[in-house]
Amino acid sequence: MKAVILAGGKGSRLRPLTCNKPKPMVPLLGRPCMAYTLDLLRRTGILDIGVTLQYMPDSIRHYFGDGHEHGVRMRYFEETSPLGTAGSVKNAEGFLDETFVVISGDALTDFYLTDAIRCHKQKGSLATIVLTRVETPLEYGVAITEPDGRILRFLEKPSWGEVFSDTVNTGIYIFEREILDFIPHDQEFDFSKDLFPHLMNNGHDIYGYVADGYWSDIGNLAQYRQTQFDMLEGRVNVDIHGQRVAPRVWIGQGVRMADDVRLEEPCYIGRETVIGAGAAIGPYTVIGEGNVLQEDASLKRTVIWNHNYIGEGVELRGATLCSQTCLEPHAAVFEGAVIGDGCSIGSKAVVKPQVKLWPKKRVQEGVTAHTSLIWGEKLEKHLFGMRGVQGICNVDLTPDFAGKLASAYGATLPFGARIAISCDADPFACLIKRAFAAGLHSAGVHTVDGGAMTTPMLRYAVRMHGVQGGVHVRRFGDPGDDRLLIEFIDGMGLNLDKGLERKIENAFYQEDFRRANSRNIGLAETCSRMRREYAADLLRQVERELIKRAEFRIAVQYDDAVQGEVLPELLEELGCTVHVLESDETALGELQALVAGGTCHFGVRLDGNGERIALVTEKGTMIEDDLLLALQVLVHFSAGRHQVAVPVTAPTIVELLAEQFGGAVVRTKANPRSLMEPMQEEPFPILYDALYTLVRVMGAMAKSGLTLSELLEGIPHFHILRCEVPCPWEEKGKVMRLLIEETKGETVELLDGIKVFTEGGWTLILPDSDGPLFQVYAQGVTKQKAEELADAFAEKIRDYQV
Repeated sequence: MKAVILAGGKGSRLRPLTCNKPKPMVPLLGRPCMAYTLDLLRRTGILDIGVTLQYMPDSIRHYFGDGHEHGVRMRYFEETSPLGTAGSVKNAEGFLDETFVVISGDALTDFYLTDAIRCHKQKGSLATIVLTRVETPLEYGVAITEPDGRILRFLEKPSWGEVFSDTVNTGIYIFEREILDFIPHDQEFDFSKDLFPHLMNNGHDIYGYVADGYWSDIGNLAQYRQTQFDMLEGRVNVDIHGQRVAPRVWIGQGVRMADDVRLEEPCYIGRETVIGAGAAIGPYTVIGEGNVLQEDASLKRTVIWNHNYIGEGVELRGATLCSQTCLEPHAAVFEGAVIGDGCSIGSKAVVKPQVKLWPKKRVQEGVTAHTSLIWGEKLEKHLFGMRGVQGICNVDLTPDFAGKLASAYGATLPFGARIAISCDADPFACLIKRAFAAGLHSAGVHTVDGGAMTTPMLRYAVRMHGVQGGVHVRRFGDPGDDRLLIEFIDGMGLNLDKGLERKIENAFYQEDFRRANSRNIGLAETCSRMRREYAADLLRQVERELIKRAEFRIAVQYDDAVQGEVLPELLEELGCTVHVLESDETALGELQALVAGGTCHFGVRLDGNGERIALVTEKGTMIEDDLLLALQVLVHFSAGRHQVAVPVTAPTIVELLAEQFGGAVVRTKANPRSLMEPMQEEPFPILYDALYTLVRVMGAMAKSGLTLSELLEGIPHFHILRCEVPCPWEEKGKVMRLLIEETKGETVELLDGIKVFTEGGWTLILPDSDGPLFQVYAQGVTKQKAEELADAFAEKIRDYQV
């Protein structure tokens, strides 16, 4: 049997470690990561190995040669242009004449591959994916398998709502040679994104083998360090080069240490290293070859590569140093900092936590190096939540953070692109908007400033003005919450797709920014008419004269000054008499009382961003949440529309309403982009535009002559219950997998989360994207039935965490 090692990766998320070497050459306890892959293949009995190359290929060729010194035979296949994972293997087609293994050269594992190969042959499979279980599956391909191993569903890099298992693709595959017939020549083609979906969609079975053992893909700087700590603790079965002088202490040949050097296990010291008197090598320290540590140097939880000079009294705590770096006496480098090749840190200089220095940088004597990478090792935490990027004002979300985020966004846009920007009436939001605009200008992107608006107004403006996207900054959360949200809108007025969000995150964390020269910087333009255009088009959506004749009296509460500049004028144009009430929570009862007392036909409560609305009937009944959604569907169809998109959480009565009007319902994931995408022909997204909902409801009331309560009588009764169940992030994937296993044989939908249908109702279990918890929704024929369903699955979620 032969194997192909994929070794073309750049390791962008590991920079600056990979500035001067490809990811497979990054050392683990003194040896390149790929060397451990060769060890594994040799132990499995696979000696003929092809290696695919692209990024810095010569460094791999020069180190491994023909493989003779490593006990294998190696051939290299270099890509002149990116071919993707499958395309790179196709490039080695002439080498492959039998069943073969594909494995990554930049991951560490001790899987017993012989068992996986045996399983592959027993199944007579065309393709077998080696799987493992992880705590947080977001960065991997997630798989569900039948008891016999056949893969039922496979999804690459899911959102939390799509995480239906903690069983993930390790990038290790066993293929029959016929698999190459499905891969095009000289074309970028991936196994996970292209080949596997194609095979499954065309009736070919793919099998999964869940392997026992250790696996780490070394996806970011934190994981790189942790992988070596795991090796020191014996969690992975690999050969560690060097003499074992204590249960968890390894020392290479030619190491010279003063008699009073203090060693604490676990630690590793590479060959030819010299350590001076009084030095302290603390636990979880990895020292490569040829390093010099002078007197009284102190290292803890630190990884250093080769040929570094560590001066007298230097303090290293949780740091990572590449090669040929000089730290002069009494310098200090702290937790999470990463120092690239050939840097120089002056005497008594301090490198603060999470700083990353690219190669050949100099920190002068006595200088303290700070960082703009404020989230440091949290590379596994996504910048983007459900709605955008949020943070605490002037703590997480600062002007320099906004400028950096804007530069990352600008790097994904062409030179000369135009982006609409806006904010709410909050002064700090305005400050962040200006900082964000400056970051875009530095990347050669123009801005069109609409001033103070709401997100629905910006969505409309982006579409009408033909710009490439939009950014809106606003307060976020409950009243008094000091958080701010930056929302990103694409050229169609939709929230960004996950692929573009990942590109922005990668550019942000890699600090891979584009800087325009002084003659090509972006320019600022002001457009004060955006709000007026939005309001004018809202009025064109309804029969204005019909509403005027109804002479509605309306009680209104709203939370933001922007609404105050748009809503009264809009209602005046519709001939309404308006009673404005204070917007605080204590006034909610006053709103209901005023309407129920007969003073007004109905009441309206708007959120500060113009997306959410609650209505009060003439009887004082509050309409919100699921009942409001049903009303929105009703007025949408009654206005002559033929299709509506609703979230998977919506009550099933929306389908009954659609039948009455001969319309259709599209159920989607419960996020803004998914819900708006099928409705792109609509000028306003009814589920995310409070003012549009308001004018549609008024139009339906005026046309039918019904009161709001009478309008609601056209909606069948239903009972929905929702609750939250706390769950640590690292347990979510396991809980989802166990729920999938528990519900096999039942009617289950996996559109967004797990939706389980039972007699008399359904239950939806949805992992929350922004917090360590699950959202549980249950619909029943009675309130008691809904409670029973929700309680049963909430209890399962709690039990599966144990």
